[in-house]
Amino acid sequence: MAATTTDLLERIGSNLRAERVRRHLTQEAVARRSGMGVTQVARMERGETDSGISKYLRVAAAIGIEPTELLHGIRLDLEWHD
Repeated sequence: MAATTTDLLERIGSNLRAERVRRHLTQEAVARRSGMGVTQVARMERGETDSGISKYLRVAAAIGIEPTELLHGIRLDLEWHD
């Protein structure tokens, strides 16, 4: 199965949202804790932006999860296609 950048960003975003909701946090709370805007957090959750590793790390910390949780379900053996 070939993975695209869009597929990967959508999976990370889905994981981000699931963890945020599991902890009963709003996007506003995550944005405030991470020092980012609500729009940025929302776009990350929808997989609409490749925000860079530092922003994903900030969001993981704001939610209270290990960064690896954002990569749940992503397999390294997938062929990459852009």
